[in-house]
Amino acid sequence: MYIIIIGAGNVGYGLALELYSHADYEILLVENDRGRAEMLRDELGELCVHGDGTEVTFLESIGVSRADVVIAVTGDDSHNLIACQVAQHSFGVSRTIARVNNPRNERLFQTLGIESTVSAASAVLAQIEADLPAQSFIPLLRLRASGLEVVDLHVQPRSRAADVALRDLDLPDDAVISLVVSGDQSRVPDGDTVLQAGDEIIAVIGQESEPAMRELVRSPDEPQREIDEVLQ
Repeated sequence: MYIIIIGAGNVGYGLALELYSHADYEILLVENDRGRAEMLRDELGELCVHGDGTEVTFLESIGVSRADVVIAVTGDDSHNLIACQVAQHSFGVSRTIARVNNPRNERLFQTLGIESTVSAASAVLAQIEADLPAQSFIPLLRLRASGLEVVDLHVQPRSRAADVALRDLDLPDDAVISLVVSGDQSRVPDGDTVLQAGDEIIAVIGQESEPAMRELVRSPDEPQREIDEVLQ
């Protein structure tokens, strides 16, 4: 597998070293700053090259058309966006991943066809959510191409879902409850499964259904302000 990493800052450099340890991966690290590129070339040899990851001629020279994945992780969101778009539209690269430094830009990237994005701020906030003792809704994984996500729901006392059978819940049409965990017991639920306060639910839902699912499991005392608002 041929992987091109654009941006040799701390993120790109660390990622290149990690991937390089896998024998099946051919890695090329691209850095636009000549001084930084030359320093890394002394250390890494041909693993690192100097060039502009948004420039068509340069990308052609490094064989981007045969790349399986292009990963743009510079500190400039516009650079990352353009690099991924050029790889996709000019060279037919099927998989691109872009680092999003400003969380407000994440939806723009998706709108413009960059389905895989990585946001450090979103990752930190998700971890904060997971560590909050009374947090009712934790996003686990977004399946961007389908508009779905896997979420972890915690049924809070006096919530609308507590002591109610699944068949009687007003679930969004695109919500599928795949697992219910009660204490140390887990089960695949059916319509007769009655949820209890303290139960943990693993579900696949449409991203637009987040507010409705949060409302079902949250306690009346839990603030309604969503963590996603921090990102906007």
